[in-house]
Amino acid sequence: MQDAKSLFDLVVPEKNLNANFARIRLSKQSIAARAMLDDVFQSFRDPDGNFLEQFQTTGFDTRFFELYVFAYFSRSGFTIDRSHTSPDFIVERLGVKAAVEATTVNPSTSGAVAVHGKKIRDLNEADVVEYLRNELPIRFGSALQSKLQKRYWEQPHCAGLPFVVAIEAFHDEGSLHFSDTALMQFAYGIQQTADWGPQGELLISTKGMEDHKIGVKTVPSGLFNQPDAENLSAILFTNSGTHAKFSRMGYQSGFGNNVLKIKRFGRAFDPAPDSMDSILFSYDMDDPPLVEPWGQGLVVIENPRARHPLPVGFFVDAKEHHLEHGMVLTRPGGWHPFNSTTLLMHCGEAKTVKNFKPILGNGPRAVSSITKNEFWSYEPSIDVAGDQDGWFSDEFQSFLGLLVKSNGTWTALVLARDYHFKFFPIARKAGLSPRTVAVDELQHEIMNLLNSPRRLFSEPVS
Repeated sequence: MQDAKSLFDLVVPEKNLNANFARIRLSKQSIAARAMLDDVFQSFRDPDGNFLEQFQTTGFDTRFFELYVFAYFSRSGFTIDRSHTSPDFIVERLGVKAAVEATTVNPSTSGAVAVHGKKIRDLNEADVVEYLRNELPIRFGSALQSKLQKRYWEQPHCAGLPFVVAIEAFHDEGSLHFSDTALMQFAYGIQQTADWGPQGELLISTKGMEDHKIGVKTVPSGLFNQPDAENLSAILFTNSGTHAKFSRMGYQSGFGNNVLKIKRFGRAFDPAPDSMDSILFSYDMDDPPLVEPWGQGLVVIENPRARHPLPVGFFVDAKEHHLEHGMVLTRPGGWHPFNSTTLLMHCGEAKTVKNFKPILGNGPRAVSSITKNEFWSYEPSIDVAGDQDGWFSDEFQSFLGLLVKSNGTWTALVLARDYHFKFFPIARKAGLSPRTVAVDELQHEIMNLLNSPRRLFSEPVS
């Protein structure tokens, strides 16, 4: 029997190790991730012959992402051919083959982005809007264009196959918190904004985007409209091919169950047709609401001009964007988090103590938007002075939330049931701006209330 391979047996001097690799290699909190990474690595083929050396040193992020993509394909019903040095994968499912190249957005060392680029931790709210409008699309565009220039579709083993680039951003420590929005807008060259109709229905407006600028650098928007882009069938994006993903997948596979506690919280896509806002969620891995697949968090951005389009649903469990009559339409591939934080606690022997209670509480939690009609169907005792701009509830309707806009700022109102089970306001926070901040304040206030057993109130919360 062949001995098991390990990613963590050093092939380079310890002084040359990547800092993130070194941390994962020794950290107690990484028990589940290490076990899962090695489990995936057992069937991983290395046609270049330098995977381990790069994984442990200068290519850690890129090689980690490549291993995640392999885990997704190999454990989601695809057959994989890695007999060629490029592109990274030839995959087949349901009789359809596709060529897939994996790449990452890395820190810039020269050019306009290196000079004018901003650190995510330094961005204020206005800076974030500008960052998503210009800098982030340019960073993605640089990585994608470099792959298009290699013309993989001209290689004999790729002839006639759909060609896909899988991509994840590692250029900054905060880059994984951004969803696919900037990339989707750059790929299609359009920007969509949302507003409410008179009955609380969601109205979507679309406008074209001509270019993206940073310093003296300008790149045209609409990657799929550029020369040779018809050879790119789709972009496969994720921000979850990470240590946290391997920790959760390992934990639900039985690795580290006796010593770890894992809590996950974040924001998820709300598939309701009249939803403007994401769902705020939280759950404990010892009481999860679902079995997490490898494809959870993947996004497919389909090219409407593709020479070789992929069939709908080819990428299992992925959310899919496609263009129809100038509008971006989305097919959810299951429950889809935009971003999340995974808290890992090494509890040691405490985990085996009878009736052990996790520090952060058990049970799944979600706070999502509801329709205007649904909100008012509960007949809440409330007078509204201003324009209603969002309606919310947790999954069991323990609490309701209402956003009201007046004079350019928002007020967040939280409602609970009184002793007669009638909803009334128990918390109010005014003067919030912009709307994203107001939504965040409102959803977190409800989430905090859910972490207490109290559900009935006789007076407002102080």
